[in-house]
Amino acid sequence: MIKATLQTWLDSARAVLRQARALASFAGLYALLLVTFYIFIATREATVWQVLITYAFLVLIPAEFFVLQSAVLEHAREGKFLWPQIVRGAIKLFVATIPIVLIALVFWALLDKFQLHYPAPKAALAESLRGAPKPQPLHWPTVIFATIRFLVFAVALPLATIHLWARVSAGNVRTLFSGGAEATVKRIGRWLARAFASDSVLMYALGAILFAFIPYAVLFVKISPKGTKTDFVVFIAQLLIAFCFSLIGWIVTVTALAKVNTETSTAPITQTAPRTTAEAPA
Repeated sequence: MIKATLQTWLDSARAVLRQARALASFAGLYALLLVTFYIFIATREATVWQVLITYAFLVLIPAEFFVLQSAVLEHAREGKFLWPQIVRGAIKLFVATIPIVLIALVFWALLDKFQLHYPAPKAALAESLRGAPKPQPLHWPTVIFATIRFLVFAVALPLATIHLWARVSAGNVRTLFSGGAEATVKRIGRWLARAFASDSVLMYALGAILFAFIPYAVLFVKISPKGTKTDFVVFIAQLLIAFCFSLIGWIVTVTALAKVNTETSTAPITQTAPRTTAEAPA
């Protein structure tokens, strides 16, 4: 199982790295998303035009994000870019992601509410005035809530969302809810079982090393070069390395998960009619 999963992930990585044109297209979409996000953050709401730009970017940023995800899934499935289908797929991904966002907001609010019942102890003021305070004992509720947040918002929800995207992009959003309530529940159960299977979790963990942990380490590593020019060159190099790892890692992860993803959740569930007792011959 582990060997086959690793082989699938490596095959996806080789396929992505061998296609220079596709990588260039993905890099352009990703760079456009980052530039738009930076302008949105840097724009100050001082004039009417700046306010209008801010509101426009509130729509543009999600649009660019879902177009990028749709392009990755479309290329993983078809091996080429069909832009009309990519745009339609981006709309479907946006609609399918709304319930995930609502679930995330509910979980976050519930965790905040429960954590208020277990406040962390404050260090005594007298100890802080005397100099170096004594090390405080580990506050386990804080550790537990931080772990839950990491597992839910950094692992469970993104992994389930990627599988949902893969299924929705290959079909229709309405097929997720066709066949009645019982069929919908069974379909969602199969989707979650597929999302949290051991091979899916392993692929996501391998990808997270590339698109999350390595870029974080590269950006926040402490390097103290001598000279302003050297400092600028090192900073640009850090940005480029983080850009490449985050982009390639995410593309490989989504591609690998899309390949192992089955069509069970969107496949229609046939419902057999109840059997009737045959009448005895006269």
